[in-house]
Amino acid sequence: MSLLELIIRVLKLKRRDLIALIVNTTFIIVFYFLLFENSEILYPLILSGTVIIVYFIIEIIKYCGFKQKLADSIKSPNYKKNNVDYKEEEILNVIDEIHNEYLNEIYELKEKIKGKDYLFSQWIHNMKTSITVIDLACEKSELENKEIKYIKDIKEENSSIKKNLEECLNLLRLEDFSRDYVTNPYNLKELVSNAINLKKRDFIYKGVFPKVNISENIYIYTDKKWFLYMLEQIIANAIKYSKIKNSSRIEIYAKEDAREVELIVKDYGVGINKEDLPRIFNPFFTGNNGRQERSSTGIGLYMVKLISKKLGILVDIQSDVGKGTKVSIKFKDEKVI
Repeated sequence: MSLLELIIRVLKLKRRDLIALIVNTTFIIVFYFLLFENSEILYPLILSGTVIIVYFIIEIIKYCGFKQKLADSIKSPNYKKNNVDYKEEEILNVIDEIHNEYLNEIYELKEKIKGKDYLFSQWIHNMKTSITVIDLACEKSELENKEIKYIKDIKEENSSIKKNLEECLNLLRLEDFSRDYVTNPYNLKELVSNAINLKKRDFIYKGVFPKVNISENIYIYTDKKWFLYMLEQIIANAIKYSKIKNSSRIEIYAKEDAREVELIVKDYGVGINKEDLPRIFNPFFTGNNGRQERSSTGIGLYMVKLISKKLGILVDIQSDVGKGTKVSIKFKDEKVI
């Protein structure tokens, strides 16, 4: 707050006092003029003006002090009220009550959410146990009787359930990101190779192959687990929406300059409709392409956006229908080694 704003603020707060002092000064001048012949009104005017100015200087200083006490009381619930008058003390006491009530409500809310998240997490782990049993049963059935045609469908649906449950677990873990976050310098090419290996089966199944062009000397500062999860989601989408007729490759390359490192994942697939682009990071949004893919959940890119914000990474997606999609992952200068 500037000095002028401070003065105007105090004048507004003390406008009644100001009016009373001006009226009092007027009476003094009139009285002085009527009482004495050839009166000089400059003396009472200067005297009264000095009183008014001194009074408002004191009020401005007091107001500044009170503003500071108010700011301290908002920051700390254990603020000690020293050198305050009864009005200030009442205001600060009310703030203390509100502050404590607010903290209690927040604590109770966090405990409720924590309890629900724990139960939800345990339920997911129990579901994963059931999924493992179903997988083993399917494998055993295939070995004993290869003519059962529904086993393959069951395995695919089981894999889809497992994927969805993993996404739920990661979403829960993301709420407590600070406890599950360790940053270190990593070689970018090695991280990309790890992500590609995780999706090796998908590359083979879809009939596409990755074309990697990343220098061995590029390092980034990030959390390996979360970055790999984010990159895996981006590569999975590139594989899913690739068109083998046009191209059977996905290009992954990096650019580096003095300010940033940029990793690009480019496919030559179906592309994204222009009207869908602004909403692709929204939760559960699948768009026109997603409606044609039963495995689309609308969670992958939503998670990418959340994780990128946590990691301090900028993600941008450009796409043309029928030509493909380019995902740009930019690491800020303070993250680059």
